[in-house]
Amino acid sequence: MRAIDTHAHLDFPQFDEDRAALISQLAEEEIGVINIATDFESNQKVIDLASTNSLIWATVGIHPTEINSTTLAGLADQLESLKALAESSPKVVAIGEVGLDYYRKESASQAETQKAVLRQFLTLASEINLPVVFHCREAYGDLLTMLADYPGTRGVMHCFTGTVKEAKSFLDLGMYVSFTATVTYPANDTQRETIASVPLEKMFLETDCPFLVTQARRGTRNDPRTIFEVAQTIAAVKKISEEEVLKQTTQNAIAFFGLK
Repeated sequence: MRAIDTHAHLDFPQFDEDRAALISQLAEEEIGVINIATDFESNQKVIDLASTNSLIWATVGIHPTEINSTTLAGLADQLESLKALAESSPKVVAIGEVGLDYYRKESASQAETQKAVLRQFLTLASEINLPVVFHCREAYGDLLTMLADYPGTRGVMHCFTGTVKEAKSFLDLGMYVSFTATVTYPANDTQRETIASVPLEKMFLETDCPFLVTQARRGTRNDPRTIFEVAQTIAAVKKISEEEVLKQTTQNAIAFFGLK
């Protein structure tokens, strides 16, 4: 593989019209994809997609904005279902995306419920020995506090937009940090400062497609092929070659997710 998009949503309806053709193009360009679940329905979808494509892998989890006060009532059964799904397929390589999201008022109001659910997912990840893909928006402090209770957790901070100091706090806990095409946006100097501070050995590339397209393609649907533009920006910040960025981040992802 030349590159690995460690966070994509190829099961989303934005890809319904050309999904097969796109996946063929990704195979031709040797781009691997970790396709990320977001809700109970998508968990089966990402596994089905991964099972029929050699360069696609899957995760299982629930996005924090999908969590509400009724989620806890059926959580035990749902976790058993997700555990069975994860153990049924070798293409399931992580728990995610799970975490905390306080960006919108309705989500922030569910903060305590989100924390309770996340604790259950962290326990599940430990039980079945899988790493965790964390979604965290306007909640870095709370997540850092929680992770202190789960030493040894292997995780990646998806779509990281925090400061140099916040990045160091997660790195000190053994986390990896992943960057999207938001690093190409002219206004995001803070993200580029963070990139400069994060060792390449602790970094992943991602697109979060169909969202967060690169600056040069604003207004269009994103897909994993733009991963090379993310790599170009990181290479420029670190004053190294794009190939070095691609080689190291691909090795990082293969080792972290246990890809075969």
